[in-house]
Amino acid sequence: MKSLTKALVCGTILLGMLSCEEDLMLEPENNITQNSFYSTELQINQALSGVYSAMVNASSRGGYDVNFYLLASEVRSNNFTALSQNGNRDYYAINRFQDTSSTDEIEILWEDAYQQISYANMLLSRIDGVPFADPATKEQYRSEARFLRAYAYFELMRSFGKVPLVDKPVTPEEAAKIPRTDLATLYNFITSEIEASVAGLKNIHDAANKGRITKSAAHAMLGRIYLTGSGFPLNNSSYAAKAKEHLFAVIQAEGQFVTFAPAYAELFKSANDNKYHLFEIQHISGGLSQGSYLPSYVSPNFGTADPLYNAQSSLFSSAELGVSQSLINSYETGDLRRAITIKTNFIATNGQLDNANYFIKFREPGKVISSRYDWPINFPIIRYADVLLMYAEVLNNEGNTTAAVPYLNRIRQRAGLVAVPTTISAADFTTALRKERRVEFAGEGVYWHDLVRWNTGVAVINQAAAQLNYNYTITTNDYLYQVPLSQIQVAGYDQNP
Repeated sequence: MKSLTKALVCGTILLGMLSCEEDLMLEPENNITQNSFYSTELQINQALSGVYSAMVNASSRGGYDVNFYLLASEVRSNNFTALSQNGNRDYYAINRFQDTSSTDEIEILWEDAYQQISYANMLLSRIDGVPFADPATKEQYRSEARFLRAYAYFELMRSFGKVPLVDKPVTPEEAAKIPRTDLATLYNFITSEIEASVAGLKNIHDAANKGRITKSAAHAMLGRIYLTGSGFPLNNSSYAAKAKEHLFAVIQAEGQFVTFAPAYAELFKSANDNKYHLFEIQHISGGLSQGSYLPSYVSPNFGTADPLYNAQSSLFSSAELGVSQSLINSYETGDLRRAITIKTNFIATNGQLDNANYFIKFREPGKVISSRYDWPINFPIIRYADVLLMYAEVLNNEGNTTAAVPYLNRIRQRAGLVAVPTTISAADFTTALRKERRVEFAGEGVYWHDLVRWNTGVAVINQAAAQLNYNYTITTNDYLYQVPLSQIQVAGYDQNP
C-alpha cells in the first residue's frame, strides 16, 4: 500500500509553501504561516511527511534514487561505461571523473539533502510545544525526523566528506558562517541521533503507515554507517563491533518484523513495496509527482511489441551510457539475477535490433505511466540481503569465516548458485563476498561506496580505465565530490577532503 506516498504529496506541498513563507489556505479564511503551522498533532504529521518527501522525485531533479544512488554512486563506479558526451550530460563527467564544483547534478545532491535537513530541523524545533493525544506518537514522530536528518547527513558525508553540521533552524546569513565539520564529529552526530531514535520507533507499521522508519531500519542503517566508518577514510576499528551488534539485531527480527524474499525477482515488483526492504524511497505512479525517474535514465523505451515498452520518452541512449561489460562478466554462469537485472539488446520502435547493455531492474511489464518521472516501484535504500552480507563481512574480518559462510550462501543459493565451502579461507571469502555484493546490488548505488570503504576504488577504477583506453587515473581524492561552487561563493568553503 502506498498510503505514506500519498501523504508525501500533501507534505511536499505544505513544506514547499512554508519554506517560502507563503500563506497556506486550509479552512476558509485561515492563514497559516511558518511560525504558526507547527501547532497540532496533524500538522506535525504532515510536516513529517514533508521530511520524507525530500527524497522523492521533484520533476527533473530526480530524487535521491537518481541523484545519490544512480548518478553519484552507480555511475561513478565501473558498473557503468560513459560512451559519449551527447547533450553534455552530467553522467558523462561523473563517470569519467571530469566533474567539477560547477556540475549541476552534484549541486542538486547538496541542495536536496540540506532541504531534508532543514525540514527536519524545523519540525524538531517545534514538536515539544505541540500537544499530542499519545506521548508515544510524539516520540515516534520525533524519532523518525531524527533518523531522516541523520541519514541525510550520512549521504552528504559519503559524497562530500566534511560538510556543515546544522542541527536547528538558521537564517541564510547564519548558515553562511557555519564551517565544514570534521568526519569524526559528523559520525558521532549521525550515529548518536539514530541510536537515540531506536527506542521511539515502531517495530512494524499498519497498512496505512507502511514505509515509515522502523526499529529494524534504524539498526540496519546503523550497521551500514558503523561498517562504513570502520573502513576508509576514518578507519575506526572500534566501529566494526558496533556494526555487528546492530546488524545482528536485524537478523534476530527475521520472521517477525523482517522478511527474506524467497526469490530475487520478488524484490523488484511494485506489488511487494514495503514488504522485503528495510528502508525504501516511496514511489507511486499516476501523475502525482511521486513516481521514480530512475528507469528513464537507465533503459530505453523498447519497441511496441516488447512487454516492457512504454511510450513515455526516455533519457537513455545506447550511444551515451550503458552497463559495463565488466559488470556483465562478473555474473557467474547460472546466476538468476542477471536476467532480472540487465538486458543486452532490444528491438526498437522501428523494428531494428539495438545492441545495448542496460538495467531493467526497476521496470515492470505492462506498467502505464503518465511521464518519464512516473515509475511506481519503490527504490531500496537498504535491503535485508545487505544486512546479511555486511554481517558476514564483519564475521570474516574478525576471523570467524566459518560462521560467515552460511550468510553468504543464503544469498548465493537464492540466486541459483552453488554454496561456497565452509573450509574457504578468509582471503578467498573476502573475494567471494565482494563479487557477491557487486552483482546482488547492481544498479542500486551500493558498489561504489563499497569500493571506497574497502579503499580498492583507485585500483579498480584505474584498471577499468586502462582496459578501455580512457586517458585518466584517479587517486583517493576522487572518492569525494567537490563542494558546489555556489557554496564556495557564499560560505567560502575550501575543497580539502
